[in-house]
Amino acid sequence: MERRKFGRTGHQSSAVLFGGAALGPVDQSTADKVLDLLLEYGVNHIDTAASYGDSELRIGPW
Repeated sequence: MERRKFGRTGHQSSAVLFGGAALGPVDQSTADKVLDLLLEYGVNHIDTAASYGDSELRIGPW
């Protein structure tokens, strides 16, 4: 996975981001599988927000 510099943070973010809204309506087991797959493919940037349903609650325990 291609990486790009994320601002001045020094973090190398994956060129592909994942929108956490997709995790809002799923159970924790499904969310864990999705997040594991993202990591396997090299995605290390997940966008989430309070308005994305339960996405923050799914990402946190993972």
